[in-house]
Amino acid sequence: MVNQHIENIISNKKNIFLRSWPSNNDPTYNIIIIHGLGEHSGRYKEFASFFMKKNIGVFSFDLIGHGKSDGLKGHISNIKDFTNSIEDVLIEVRRRYINTPIILFGHSLGGCLALNYLIERKSKEISLAIISSAWIETEIQIPKYLVIIQRVMHTLFPKVRISNRLDAKDLSKDIKIVDKYKNDPLVHDKISLNLLSEINKTIKKIKNKNYNIEIPVLIIHGKKDKIISYKGSKLIHKKIKNSKLKLYDNVYHEPHNDKPYDPNFLKPPNFDPISPQIIAPKI
Repeated sequence: MVNQHIENIISNKKNIFLRSWPSNNDPTYNIIIIHGLGEHSGRYKEFASFFMKKNIGVFSFDLIGHGKSDGLKGHISNIKDFTNSIEDVLIEVRRRYINTPIILFGHSLGGCLALNYLIERKSKEISLAIISSAWIETEIQIPKYLVIIQRVMHTLFPKVRISNRLDAKDLSKDIKIVDKYKNDPLVHDKISLNLLSEINKTIKKIKNKNYNIEIPVLIIHGKKDKIISYKGSKLIHKKIKNSKLKLYDNVYHEPHNDKPYDPNFLKPPNFDPISPQIIAPKI
């Protein structure tokens, strides 16, 4: 049985729903999970169990407009609101564990947001980042008429929401995972015109801006991902000098939920025995 704590913290004057799966002992390190578009922190319970067995504390929160956090589903006014929420959760984790190294894990949209956070805030509190199936290049082709509508209309009607066109069967080969997703009342399929615009601007910055992420970054992606192209992960791997890329030949969009599940696909990183700094991630 996974011991889960739930609570709310305040960010951007909004309630942010935070789940935590604390280690029974003093954790070797803590991991903060940023989920993808339309999902929520509760979908990472089994993933948290994997880390807890390795004496790693896990924290995951619902993004604004997702899960049990405040906000119109699938909408945000400015990408900075997401960035500030990440920062506020990081501050809360650091407040509770002053000396424990922190890992930032972002999946899909969360991977894009994690990269943006590392570029914008350059936090010295994060020791390692794990970027999973980052939303940089999509496999889903957005109809041209929707692209035109989004560009023209998002300033006039920013809160208008459209379907994210995600097919749950593309998440994982595990039918149980797919069925749970389809029947999860906290999952939604909405994205506002303004959120789509903010994401596109963020992706453009990640692709084109010159930046230096100094911490080790582990990038993972499945080659059979039909939602987000692994080519985007290859691109950011080339841009981040201190990064390692792991591609999986027969894995869908969610490596942490796919079959056959490899319990060692994320091996804990090495630590210097004297200093709590991460040397390099193991793959």
